[in-house]
Amino acid sequence: MTTHPALRNYWYAAFYIGVFLIIGLFQAAALSPLSSLPVGWLIADGLLFSLLLAALGIPLWVVVQFINFSKGNLYRQVINALSLCVITLGCWLGLGLFVLYNIMPEKDFVHILPTIPMRVVGGMLLYSALVQRYSILLKTERETEAEEIMEEVPPEPLLQIEEEHEPEHEQQQIEIIDRVAVKIGQKIHVIIVTDIIYIQAEGDYVMIHTADGRYLKEQTMKYFEQHLPMQKFVRIHRSCIVNVEIISRVELYEKQNYLLVLQNGEKLKTSASGYKVLKKALSL
Repeated sequence: MTTHPALRNYWYAAFYIGVFLIIGLFQAAALSPLSSLPVGWLIADGLLFSLLLAALGIPLWVVVQFINFSKGNLYRQVINALSLCVITLGCWLGLGLFVLYNIMPEKDFVHILPTIPMRVVGGMLLYSALVQRYSILLKTERETEAEEIMEEVPPEPLLQIEEEHEPEHEQQQIEIIDRVAVKIGQKIHVIIVTDIIYIQAEGDYVMIHTADGRYLKEQTMKYFEQHLPMQKFVRIHRSCIVNVEIISRVELYEKQNYLLVLQNGEKLKTSASGYKVLKKALSL
């Protein structure tokens, strides 16, 4: 899980807050023809709601990392997107109106109520723009991280020889798993190995990608490399293990590097050494 960009340095934090302050002033200007509130209250109203949205953008960043809106059927995609939108806008409007109700005179607060529909529409547009921006940033960060990890360290020949000549009884002691248990809150979700599309490194955890969604598991990539069926799962580079049965095609990406196109349309980069292992698994 990555930290929100606004919490990483002061410059981005200032930029982030500045953008929302400008949005607040625009809101005040847009609502002025619809409300008889004094200019001071209009500006305070706009700044309050914009800063509340900026604050809600921090936990929203965390949620977006674990929700893939393109997974599952169309019905599930729409439900996921609408649910998150309703929860976010509900918190935003509820908190904003609660604060205004407690600080504004009642005669002024009643002028806020007719503007609620316009606020909902504006909030939906801002929410959509924020989620889209977060998705782009997260995709870029993950691709950058994958490219850095792809810089392979050549394996030691002696270590390779030892692994190749490892006694059979030691190899047989490694148990091949057929399911993975993932704890989600107070529940335990069981993932059948054949349902796994690929596994991606996430620091001290791994992210297991399936057709139904993504699941964070506290386990190492080495563990899955050893315990998943070797004829079906290949470690294409240090941060990714892919199910070869889900691969649709292999494309040349750069010199000595290849791109795997999966059946669901996702693309994964493979290192030179990972491609050699993949060729064996695919009998190329």
